[in-house]
Amino acid sequence: MNHTIKSSLFVLATLLFLACKQEDEQQLLVEMEQKNALVFAQVNKAWTLTIPVATPTVQMELNKWKEWQSFEQELKQKPQASISAFKLKVQNLAKKSDSLHLSLPALLNKPQVRSRLVAMQTKIQALDTYFSLDVLPKEKVETLILAINKEIVAFYAQCEEIVIKNNIPLELGEKEMINALDTTRNAKNVNFDELEKQEVKNKKD
Repeated sequence: MNHTIKSSLFVLATLLFLACKQEDEQQLLVEMEQKNALVFAQVNKAWTLTIPVATPTVQMELNKWKEWQSFEQELKQKPQASISAFKLKVQNLAKKSDSLHLSLPALLNKPQVRSRLVAMQTKIQALDTYFSLDVLPKEKVETLILAINKEIVAFYAQCEEIVIKNNIPLELGEKEMINALDTTRNAKNVNFDELEKQEVKNKKD
């Protein structure tokens, strides 16, 4: 077999190899696109994060809280294009939620509210971790989305409870009790020796 024939066979083999490789890569790309489309459809359907309707008083407090307003705005904007858009959305939510418990307005700055925010933040971070994986675990993602939604609802409920308690008027008799305590505190400042001397003097007179 002369050199020309060997060269021709080598070129042919190379072309066949490249053609097969290109076909395999194309098939893999098609399969990945189909898989991503299926995952996107499932995640898109499961994405039900919503903001509850708050009472005017709670909403007034939340309106003062710029960090929450920024997080809420991010939450309301649902990704539309692809899984990559969902990944970016989750990353943004994780960043915006990581310090919410440190910036609460005075009225809502209570341990029970902070714990709700931390619980929500932890679940968002877990969701961010899942979206960073090469293979997205759909079932776990769907479960976490539901859990985050429940934490948001619980957070609003906790805010409502605090506002209601803050607006409850003093119960019957509570004002008198407070006044009695004030009277007792004032009595401690009285010089009883002087009162006794005055009482003895009055008897003599």
